[in-house]
Amino acid sequence: QKQRAGKVTVGTLLVLASPDLAEVTAHLGFDWIWLDWQHGEWTELSLKNALARFLCTDTAPLVRVKGVDPGAINHMLDMGAMGVIVPMVQSAEQARAAANAVFYPPRGQRSGGGNRLALIAGSDSADYYAGANEEMMLVVQVESEEAVANVRGIMRVPGVSVVLIGPGDLMIDVKAHGHDEAHHQRLVQEVLRASKETGVAAGYFCETLQEAERRVSQGFRFVNCGSDRKILEDALRDW
Repeated sequence: QKQRAGKVTVGTLLVLASPDLAEVTAHLGFDWIWLDWQHGEWTELSLKNALARFLCTDTAPLVRVKGVDPGAINHMLDMGAMGVIVPMVQSAEQARAAANAVFYPPRGQRSGGGNRLALIAGSDSADYYAGANEEMMLVVQVESEEAVANVRGIMRVPGVSVVLIGPGDLMIDVKAHGHDEAHHQRLVQEVLRASKETGVAAGYFCETLQEAERRVSQGFRFVNCGSDRKILEDALRDW
């Protein structure tokens, strides 16, 4: 609701597969926390354990899945994730496939089921399925020149809540095409312009609070600040 109202939401990334760490972080007041199944150390079992820790908090758990895999997306949502972050989305067609997996009919093709959802829905499963679509968040990542070229089409796919820039992979792609940092920044600004045109939030992965504040001032509305591994490294290095 906060994201759809045009406000800024802030979260952090957890790559270390610790449900206990996820539980502690979930009580710190972030809007959302994403558990990184793509590059992190998480397994399905540790994700299931961690997602249970969010049930008594106001922080929304998101899972970065490994790609546009409808079965994996469906499974993460059944385990209690309130949304998914889908990496390396290149086109509106891929974004549409992700949306189909996230939303129940008639908006998508998500299958109903899951032990945890049965506990949450209780005897009102019909009401749960009728209202669940409004609670789900779909974040798609644009991480290449091709993806940025298609960003307006991606943003116009029904159900896409946020288009998140992955600056590291975008830079890898930019350099692979013989371009430089200045071109990278032009692509970032293109995503921001598309966000303002379509109304779909643009997101950015920031390493520091200062960068996060700068990106918010530019108009980004889904802002990640740091990761557990980086924060731990920095804290220990300062001792």
